[in-house]
Amino acid sequence: MNLKAFLTFLQKGQFFLLLQITRLMTPFYQLGYITALVKHGFFDILSAEPASLEKLMDESGIAEKNGSAFRAWLQAGLRLKMLRLDEGHYQLNGLAKSLAGIPKNDALLAIIQEIATLHYKLILHTPAKLKAGEKWSLDDQDGEVVARSSRIVEPFQTAMIQSLFPKDAPIHLLEVGCGSGIYIKEAAMHNQRLTALGVELQADVVGMARSNMAGWQLQGRVRIEEGDIREKNFEREFDIVTLYNNIYYFPVSERVALLEHLKAFLKPGGFLIIVTGCQGGQPLMEMLNLWGAATEGADRLPAPDEMVAQMQAAGFERVQAKNFMPGDAFYRFVGYRKS
Repeated sequence: MNLKAFLTFLQKGQFFLLLQITRLMTPFYQLGYITALVKHGFFDILSAEPASLEKLMDESGIAEKNGSAFRAWLQAGLRLKMLRLDEGHYQLNGLAKSLAGIPKNDALLAIIQEIATLHYKLILHTPAKLKAGEKWSLDDQDGEVVARSSRIVEPFQTAMIQSLFPKDAPIHLLEVGCGSGIYIKEAAMHNQRLTALGVELQADVVGMARSNMAGWQLQGRVRIEEGDIREKNFEREFDIVTLYNNIYYFPVSERVALLEHLKAFLKPGGFLIIVTGCQGGQPLMEMLNLWGAATEGADRLPAPDEMVAQMQAAGFERVQAKNFMPGDAFYRFVGYRKS
C-alpha cells in the first residue's frame, strides 16, 4: 500500500465515508440477489435439493456458451453468502436458506421482493415521474407479491378478528380489497356461521383469492367479485365491513365519501373495521406512504387522528383507534352504524 496516498485519502475524510458505503453494499446486494433467485426459479430448485452448475443451466435454459458468465453470477451469490458450494453442488445459504421451504416465511420473502423491485423503483424513478407530470399506476406493482407481503401482519390481524368478530352468531361480511382472502378464511374459521363477499380490484389477485377459497373449501360460504367498491351497490345486508391495508388506495379527499358509501351497506348496529399503516412509521411504512402518494388514484397514509375524524364525518359512532403492532404506526379503527 502507498502510505502517502492512504494518508491523503484519510485526511480528505473519504476513507470513513467509504466504510459507511461498504457496510450498505452487502445487504443491498443480498436483497437483490435473493429476489433474482426467486424470479429466475433458482430459489425453488435449490430449496428442493443442491444442484450442479450443469443442472442449473439446463433447467433455466442458459446455453453452454454463457456458462462462464453464469458461473460469475453464482460466484457473486457465494461471495454474498446467499449460496454455498459443496462438492460441486450449489445450495442456498444464510438468509436465503432460512427463508426456504417454510410457508410461514413466505411473507418475509415477498417483502424482500417488494423492496428490491417496487421500493427500489419508487426511490429511483419517482422524481422523474413527477417532473414529467406523471404518477405510478397500479399495474406498476406486482399485486401477487404485495398480497403475500401484507401477510406479515397476519398474527396481529388474526388476533383482532378473534377479539372483534362474534363467535357464534350468523354474520355476513364484506371485505373490501380482499387480497389473497386469508382474513376471510380466518374469520370463517373463527365463526362457522359466517358468510362473506370479497371485492378485489386487481384481476390477478381475484384469481388467486378464488383459487384459495376453493382450496380452503370455502367456496360455498364465500364469493369473490372483481371491481371497484365505489362502483358497487348493495343492500343493507352486511354485519361487518372491513378494509385491511388499503385505505391508501383511495384519495384523501374522497375517503369520507367512500366511508359513507360503505356505511350504506351495513345493517343498523353493524360496524366497519379499517386496518392501515399510518404516518410516522418505520422505513417500510414510509415506502408505503410514498407509494400511495405517488400512485395515480391512491394517496398518502392517514394520520391516526385524521382517520378517526373522517370516520366520524362519515357518520360512524363510537369510533375507536388502537395501535396494535409494537414498534410501528400500524392501527386498527372501528366505527359503528347507528342502531
